[in-house]
Amino acid sequence: MQKLVKRAAQAQRQATRRAQQRMEQENIDNRIRNRQALRSAVSEVRQNLKDARQARKEDWEMGPLAPKRDLGFNNYGAFKESVRQDWTNYGLHQARPQLVEKRCAWAGGVRQLNLAPQDRVVILDGPDKGKIDRIKDVQAENGTVTLEVHHRALSVGMFDNPARSQSMPISIDSIRLVYPITDPETGITKDVIINQLKAVPPNMQSSNMSLDRWQFGKKWDRLVPSLNKVIPWPEVEVPEFEATKSDTVREQVEERTFYYNLLAPPMPDQVLDELRNKYSRFRTRHEPWYIEQKEMEEAAKKGRLEAIKSMQTPLEEFHERQRELRDTVGELELPEEMLERIGEFMAKKKEIALNHAGMSEVSAQTPTQ
Repeated sequence: MQKLVKRAAQAQRQATRRAQQRMEQENIDNRIRNRQALRSAVSEVRQNLKDARQARKEDWEMGPLAPKRDLGFNNYGAFKESVRQDWTNYGLHQARPQLVEKRCAWAGGVRQLNLAPQDRVVILDGPDKGKIDRIKDVQAENGTVTLEVHHRALSVGMFDNPARSQSMPISIDSIRLVYPITDPETGITKDVIINQLKAVPPNMQSSNMSLDRWQFGKKWDRLVPSLNKVIPWPEVEVPEFEATKSDTVREQVEERTFYYNLLAPPMPDQVLDELRNKYSRFRTRHEPWYIEQKEMEEAAKKGRLEAIKSMQTPLEEFHERQRELRDTVGELELPEEMLERIGEFMAKKKEIALNHAGMSEVSAQTPTQ
């Protein structure tokens, strides 16, 4: 059994080492791909600047005869996929945690982001500043959102496909939530820009929390701290599921088909074999018959070794007795007389070395000023 345990431990170490090497290689490949993509993006930006300078020169010199670049058939002003990447990230899809937390600070943070699709927001930065739009999608891992109408650009794609209008991700820090609130004094309802949101536990009596929202939406309420008012979430569309022949319905899952007692395993042996792979090298628990078989093999191997030892030559028997004697005696200790002689010899060698260097023992021990 010791051989089986050693084999499982060795296989585990080898698998761990291979996983670490695979992860290191993936990191190297990601850095290489990111470097190439960044180089391509910089080259494209330089080409765009060069084209813009050429277009400005032609517009100035040719006047009405200048080519019409705003017709859309020549991909003028379109960006490629490499330029659309967020280069503030670690790679192409993973953002820095500090940057994401800063972007989502006003909306409650990354863990409890108080924004959802179909929320009305106002844009604070860029050419669409001051316009109101609805959120199309939320990318909480990068701290960005995409809008339905505004903040779009022409995208060419990787294979120079025809340009198409595509939503560009915008930072959550560049938008604010817009919600109609009634003034208690005047009774007038108007859109209000909300600059801060806070996540609070749901209050089933006062909020619009429902079973659909709890299952398919956010599991908390969003509160405006300055007004102490709960902003309701957008309506949630409950997905419709249709069971097919390959699906396992809930009734089949909850139906009990296996019964066991205290002497039986908690599940059939076939299921155990599927879960732990009975032929795996990492397996540490074995059946009694397999353990008995291995013990019998070890006993037979030990019997063969004993038979071989019975046919040893006198010289081999002498070496065997010497090994057993060394094992029983243990490590030898030097007597005090031998230690004193070794110390005297070391002191004598040190004195000869100091005399040869022109120094005395007292001057060697004195630190220099």
